[in-house]
Amino acid sequence: MQLSSSQIQEFEDRGLLFFPSLLPAAQVAELQETLPELLRRPGPEVVREKNQPDAARLVFGPHHYDDAFRRLSLTSRLLDPVQQLLGEDIYLHQSRLNPKSGFGHGESWAWHQDYPPWHTIDGMPQPRCIMASVFLDDCTTVNSPLLVLPGSHRHGLLSSHLHQDAAGRGYELHHLDTETLRQLAHQHGIEPLIGPAGSVAFVHCNLVHGSANNVSPWRRAIAYLIYNAVSNACTKTERPWYQNERDFSPLRPLPETSC
Repeated sequence: MQLSSSQIQEFEDRGLLFFPSLLPAAQVAELQETLPELLRRPGPEVVREKNQPDAARLVFGPHHYDDAFRRLSLTSRLLDPVQQLLGEDIYLHQSRLNPKSGFGHGESWAWHQDYPPWHTIDGMPQPRCIMASVFLDDCTTVNSPLLVLPGSHRHGLLSSHLHQDAAGRGYELHHLDTETLRQLAHQHGIEPLIGPAGSVAFVHCNLVHGSANNVSPWRRAIAYLIYNAVSNACTKTERPWYQNERDFSPLRPLPETSC
């Protein structure tokens, strides 16, 4: 997929591009089929909800141990736009799955930027990475969609605080204070990212975002693939492989029939 000049400008202005139903239905069905096993996976790469220990909050690194997610990470539908936006070869810094289970099991995410922990903990030099947010379920106004502040990335790296639940480097790390969020919201507004399963949002790593508890009966699973410019590779190794990829080899898309 080749982005137009107007789409590139939109990304620079708003910090995101949204494409409804970008992935083929068959690929989405395959990803949905593999979810239950991933959510039951034991090990430190799976972070449980604080108040619902039977519910997975995050599954880190699925592209390492699940073939459907490996192929997702290498589809040209994701790689081509990111390479075009960053203007160089890319590698996958991190992949993670947020299932956002229903009935209140999928808890909220405080307002934050993704870049601060990657910069301070992983040693990512510059905010030259993009989060491909892949909707594995329909994301609607009622099942706790991802909320974004379009244009907030233009403020650069904002002052943030270590979250009270940051122990273990996997739950929540950094969050914005209420006054900063209030000012940004008045300036930029808040928009929900809603669309059918298979939709994809390409999000700048400094865009402010968050989400509420999912009190609906319906799961709202999103896979996040964090693509970083090869020239911007991380320099620290404090966090494990499933949170901070050590292989900086440039990614090449799989043939379309393999994705």
